[in-house]
Amino acid sequence: MSQELRERFFRAIPPESHFYRLFDHLPGVLFFAKDRDGRLLAANRALLRLYGYPREEDFWGVTDFELLPRSLAEKFRQDDLHVIETGEPMLEILEIFINPQGIPGWFITDKLPVVSTTGEVIGVMGTIRPCGEHPGNPVTTDAALAPALRFIGENFHRDIAIPALADMCGLSERQFERKFKQHLRTSPLQFLIKTRVYAACDDLRRTSRALASIATAVGFYDQAAFTRQFRKHMGTTPLAYRRQFR
Repeated sequence: MSQELRERFFRAIPPESHFYRLFDHLPGVLFFAKDRDGRLLAANRALLRLYGYPREEDFWGVTDFELLPRSLAEKFRQDDLHVIETGEPMLEILEIFINPQGIPGWFITDKLPVVSTTGEVIGVMGTIRPCGEHPGNPVTTDAALAPALRFIGENFHRDIAIPALADMCGLSERQFERKFKQHLRTSPLQFLIKTRVYAACDDLRRTSRALASIATAVGFYDQAAFTRQFRKHMGTTPLAYRRQFR
């Protein structure tokens, strides 16, 4: 009986009712839906404001590649395709995203398949929400990883050995790597590098320090390594990023 009630309820909702408008009233939450080609076809007001689209009709059909640095767009597209091809959701993805001030930060993304009445996966929908004020202390679904995340947040500028992080969590290195990737969707090393890039963004915005000085201060071996990783994760060079705030 309950299943019949549910089906009757949803059948009674006209397609034009925009059921997703609920997300307009959830502070801090961004909502989106895309088709199989990555074209955005639904969004809440917060996402439209983020990208500077006062008119919804001008937004429909754009892709992440028109809105974000290429490196971020490629990562998001890769995840979208995984959801579309497998039909399985990807939940609690910890990743760098651009916040409403145009500044990168740690966010948590949930993605689910959009399924048609015939059972075909026709797209992906999801939410994006900030996960914490400190780049090294994002929330995680597994408390066992908390000691390592806390240590990275406080010591990302130093040399950090992965076996030492595993030991802090009472895990073997293999168990630690597997659990870390399972819950944070990235390896411990990549998480450390992204944390350093995040911290460098803050220095680039707020100070006039030389790039070489910032590179070593946040834990990179030299300016070349810093520039390479910064471009990989931000889609631009440190100098070009700095110029946006001058």
